Amino acid sequence: MQNLLFQYEKNLLSQGKTLIAGVDEAGRGPLAGPLVAAAVILDLVKVKNVFDQARTNNDVKQNEHHFYTQIKDSKKITPKKRLYLDELIRKEAISYSIITISHKKIDSHGIGEANQLAFFETVKNLDTKPDHVFTDHFEIKKLTREHQTNIVRGDNLSVSIAAASIVAKVHRDKIMLQMHLKYPKYGFDTHKGYGTKHHLNKLKRVGPSPIHRRSFAPIRQWENSDPVIS
Repeated sequence: MQNLLFQYEKNLLSQGKTLIAGVDEAGRGPLAGPLVAAAVILDLVKVKNVFDQARTNNDVKQNEHHFYTQIKDSKKITPKKRLYLDELIRKEAISYSIITISHKKIDSHGIGEANQLAFFETVKNLDTKPDHVFTDHFEIKKLTREHQTNIVRGDNLSVSIAAASIVAKVHRDKIMLQMHLKYPKYGFDTHKGYGTKHHLNKLKRVGPSPIHRRSFAPIRQWENSDPVIS
């Protein structure tokens, strides 16, 4: 898996490109809450060293950066492990940025445009300008084609994108935990706004909260209803 996750980065490293930003989002599909995107530039020299050790069966745990081998699609990692990796990724990254797009902007602009805005802004806000950008599937229309590679299932194929997926997921989950304290009726602490059976049952009983996306089905049926404040 480590070799698979490093192939795209390895190809660009061989061309002398060392500053590669992985970009991914969390929260595209939920019925409530924001969309969060993250861009992460890892130190690929360190990553290559760790992956090379892993490939040659050396004791990679002796390397202080062995956590790189544990990075993968955020959906395949436990919440506790995501928190651990998120902290180390942000600490060790050459640069990272996080962009939050509110539910109101999603409703007014549409999820597609919101996704474009989030991806572009998170790259733009990096302190270090990347040589190249890897995205999970989506093309960033405001960047030149030569400056980006759009990888289908990129969080399973690029360690840079996987790192961004973890940072975005952890940041959004923290927001939804705060929203649970504000709107405890909905169970945002468990489903994080996704359309689970529990969430839909709560919506049927009490209607949408102020942070629900009115442009999303099945929330549209309540778009003219008074929001639940408590």
